[in-house]
Amino acid sequence: MAFQITKEWLIDLPEDFESRVEDSKLIFWKTGVTVVVAAFRVPQETGKIDLLNQIQNKIPEDSLETLVSTKGEIVGLGYTQIHTALDQKKRLSLYTFTASDTSCLQTAFYLDNPDDLTWAKSMWESILFHPNPENKA
Repeated sequence: MAFQITKEWLIDLPEDFESRVEDSKLIFWKTGVTVVVAAFRVPQETGKIDLLNQIQNKIPEDSLETLVSTKGEIVGLGYTQIHTALDQKKRLSLYTFTASDTSCLQTAFYLDNPDDLTWAKSMWESILFHPNPENKA
């Protein structure tokens, strides 16, 4: 089911996910998987490649894998890491940043089962961007 994040961004998640808004983020969850999504504007003086380069410089040293994606007018950067939750439970996590010329969608996938990583990567790759004509210069 496609969930409209902003006027420009959509994410297609299975229908069995619950959802809520918390601290300006959309949170989707079902047993074993949590997906946190936040959208933000790309500063006008910063291009999407510059933004991802800045993010790449901040990827933690203990990341397991770095991913790069290009799809039409959007570019993406992601990395995997073991995340320790508040309850001290360790979960494999995929953190992604998908950027257009005007905005960026930050998505985190928290996975109880490491075998769900392939699914999380496919969800990231399926994120849809529809340019907002009002943002064109």
